[in-house]
Amino acid sequence: MDTVSDRSDVEYVDSWHLAPEQLERLYDEVLNPSFPVDELEPRDQLLPRLAQEDSGVCCRVAVDADGRGVAAIIADIYPAARVLLLAYLAVRSDLRDRGIGSGLARDAVPGWIARYQPALAVAEVEDPRFNADSEAAGYGDADLRMQLYDGFGGLILPVPYVQPALTAGAERVRNLLLMVFHAAPEVCHGQRLDPELLVRFLTDYFTVCEGSTPVDAEFTELLDACKRVDGIPLMKPSEYLSD
Repeated sequence: MDTVSDRSDVEYVDSWHLAPEQLERLYDEVLNPSFPVDELEPRDQLLPRLAQEDSGVCCRVAVDADGRGVAAIIADIYPAARVLLLAYLAVRSDLRDRGIGSGLARDAVPGWIARYQPALAVAEVEDPRFNADSEAAGYGDADLRMQLYDGFGGLILPVPYVQPALTAGAERVRNLLLMVFHAAPEVCHGQRLDPELLVRFLTDYFTVCEGSTPVDAEFTELLDACKRVDGIPLMKPSEYLSD
């Protein structure tokens, strides 16, 4: 039975306060249906991290009156690079477009930035120009998601971004964009981002996920696109809609 009508009917909690069975249902009912298999960290890897505070991942969950998680936002922390990566924002498919996801993001992100003091907070988002069929596949409307992020003040880095392979045997995920939600003044000047910080983060991220620092042409092209002497410009999300 649906006990949620809008975001006022849910409570926001950190994932480590939830029981194991609540986390299992969250993965099965919210996260797994919202992402293609190569984009989502496997169940047996992600759930133990969500159950533990200070595990390198932070997660806020929207919980309904029955104690069921109906939405989640998840971020990974890269302390050496001083970067917070917003990895996932998902709402149960039958409860989308009710303000639950936006309310959850507004609750979580400012608190994480205040707590971890990252120099940069970024997110991987679908490029609507190449993901027009994402809604039909059950993953939500890429254009609406981009407009939601635009409302949060997100800006796009114009680089040929790919998500690293999350596990052995998985594929990298292409046709994604890297969006900036927060940049400290010392790394962003005149709407241009310090390339050194981004290169350091991407190297750390790919190395952690893929087991070693990549040397292939795709990764090299990504880093080369970041190494702009005058900084990397930040673009409006509206320039990347499918229309």
